[in-house]
Amino acid sequence: MSDSSPITALLLTFARRGEEEAIRQALSALREALPGADVVAIGTPVSAPVLENLGVDDIIIYGDGRGARSVLREARARRPAAAAVVYWGPGFSAHLKLEALALLCRPPRVLRLAPEAPVSAIGRPRLALSVAGKTLAAAALALAGAALCGAAFICLRLRQALAGGHRAPRA
Repeated sequence: MSDSSPITALLLTFARRGEEEAIRQALSALREALPGADVVAIGTPVSAPVLENLGVDDIIIYGDGRGARSVLREARARRPAAAAVVYWGPGFSAHLKLEALALLCRPPRVLRLAPEAPVSAIGRPRLALSVAGKTLAAAALALAGAALCGAAFICLRLRQALAGGHRAPRA
């Protein structure tokens, strides 16, 4: 018994203004890597028309009452053979959400596309390390911000106590 379901390639992008050429390159790379595959993008109601105009075969809409679990469930159900992550700028900074989504959808191949850079494949272990590193960096920044806010609050309360408490006359 053969599986007649179509081959799916997943396009992961924020579809920001100015990203159209990178999306075209991603579509081309996916179509070259998986000839005949349906290219499915995950987009918002705002990005859907842009993605549709660029030639995406189908769009899984996030928003308008559809949560992340529902979108992830649908993306996984399509069993993508590959995913392409489109990066906004040079290098591979930021884009934690897109990389995490690529990891959670479990495609065997993940392609990275950054402006003015060649298409590169990334393995699941390296993608997992990238997601883990960015998550740890974000957590460290959040902790540093919380510590700074806590220190500022303590300084404010100490100044208030030295000035006579909350009943001290204001200058």
